[in-house]
Amino acid sequence: MSTSPWALLITPIVPDPEGIGLARRAWRWVAELSARHLVLKVLVVADPPRPMPSGPLLVPVELLRRAGPPLRTRHLTDWVDPDQAMADALSNLSGPPPDRVVVFRLYLHDVAALLPPAWRARAEMDCDDCESVTRWSLAGLALRHGRVRQARALARDALHYGRVEREVLPSYALTHVAAAEDVARLRRHARDGNVRVAPNQIALRPDLHIGPPPLDRRHLLFVGSLTYPPNDDAVRWLGKSIAPRLRAAMPDIRITVAGAASPALAARMARTGIDYLAAPDDLADAYAQASAVIAPLRGGGGTKFKILEAWLHGRPVVATPHACRGLDAEPDRHLLQAGGAAAFAGACMRLLRDQELAARLVRDGGDLLRARFLLPEARPAAADPARCRPDLVSR
Repeated sequence: MSTSPWALLITPIVPDPEGIGLARRAWRWVAELSARHLVLKVLVVADPPRPMPSGPLLVPVELLRRAGPPLRTRHLTDWVDPDQAMADALSNLSGPPPDRVVVFRLYLHDVAALLPPAWRARAEMDCDDCESVTRWSLAGLALRHGRVRQARALARDALHYGRVEREVLPSYALTHVAAAEDVARLRRHARDGNVRVAPNQIALRPDLHIGPPPLDRRHLLFVGSLTYPPNDDAVRWLGKSIAPRLRAAMPDIRITVAGAASPALAARMARTGIDYLAAPDDLADAYAQASAVIAPLRGGGGTKFKILEAWLHGRPVVATPHACRGLDAEPDRHLLQAGGAAAFAGACMRLLRDQELAARLVRDGGDLLRARFLLPEARPAAADPARCRPDLVSR
């Protein structure tokens, strides 16, 4: 039997370097683990199953789906409650345990608990963010828009996730988070206080052509999946409170939002004069036409891929303090930071009027990206049937 070091990643989504934030975070683990281990196995707990990425995957992937009623129901949003088929598949794994087991997201804890004891003992938990705090943040956004019932449900989830964090994190060898702001809170619960910052990182695209921001237009770009409540809130705030201030001072300004939106939100953007680009396959053209990227986020968790993407495409950024979580970015050096609507609009106008400032932000933001937030190249993992293809049945 091969003695090559190997690792196991358990994830709720197929890793994809060009996918949504969750898929990109999973790909970050593919890159790290494949760089350090000759063999990497990815187990996707798909309930419901999600589409595979369009590009080739460099590692073996198994899908594990729930086929029957759950063994236990926690009644928590996003929580995966395993059934007997999943329990049988996981508990019957055999062979030498992996050198590392990374469980991506707290809501897969009950899945990881079914691993053989020797495997479970090596498990690390990537919380990504502090789930309880993120749920409180989302509850606040729901209240801001008068969604009282939704806010109550999110507050209930926040309380329950807080209890789960206290109960289960001590059972993991190491806890990971994306943002340093979450370390102190989770360190109280983690085993021996072992919490590591594993920053979100993005893949460098060798085919990406990065040109300078256009000098003949004033064009702001916001990118994000608009079904995610913090992005939905950002666009509503942008249209109601920020865009009117910008247009009063700069009548020729153009604002574009790119992402998947509901028909109601798309209509709302049209009424407020915001151009809507519906979920384009490639955002390169949108970035090329933009003078700057904005991130008017007021809630959520983790670290925002949209700012990393802006730096990757060579565009200056205006962001709220919340959008800058986990970046260790210096205001006025790596980006412009502003909180309220008037301050945010003022920062956008300052940037659009000062080409030297824009160029400096692009340079220093790009330097920070290259220093901390670029992925190592994910290499194809070795195919060793004896070590990396346990007998899991896709159901």
